[in-house]
Amino acid sequence: MMKVIILFVLGLFVSSASIAQGQKYAFVEAGGSSIFAAVNFDMRFKKDAREGLGFRAGVGNTFGVFDSELVKDVVVFPVGLNYVYGSKRSSVVVGFNTSIVLVKHRNGSESPVIISPEIGYRYRPYEKGIAFHASYVPLFNTADGTMPVWLGVGVGYSW
Repeated sequence: MMKVIILFVLGLFVSSASIAQGQKYAFVEAGGSSIFAAVNFDMRFKKDAREGLGFRAGVGNTFGVFDSELVKDVVVFPVGLNYVYGSKRSSVVVGFNTSIVLVKHRNGSESPVIISPEIGYRYRPYEKGIAFHASYVPLFNTADGTMPVWLGVGVGYSW
């Protein structure tokens, strides 16, 4: 399973480097659509764009924090579309994410997909450097039902 995760993350970086696109942001996220913790990649679709339509994809794990009788050993693949408003250093991000959940031990009828709209703040430099974000991300269709109050924070590198 770890080999699949590593290949997935490497594939994200290799495939994105082969296509000239807009601003990129690789980050570590706590909470958010990754549920607990994940490594993610985000970029704009339009070449040389700091704002506009883009996507994010990543891989994460709950590291046993949310394990229960129903769900154990969770690996999460958050993917989604988002729109960045603002071409300055500070911007607003609005998006729609789905998190594909792989569970080693599943004893219930939980869905393998968690839905999560997102609205948040993102700071990123004009050229290259440290970037961060904070988002409100309610989670729908989780093993515990809906989690209407869920936040995510991330820090990484933008170029």
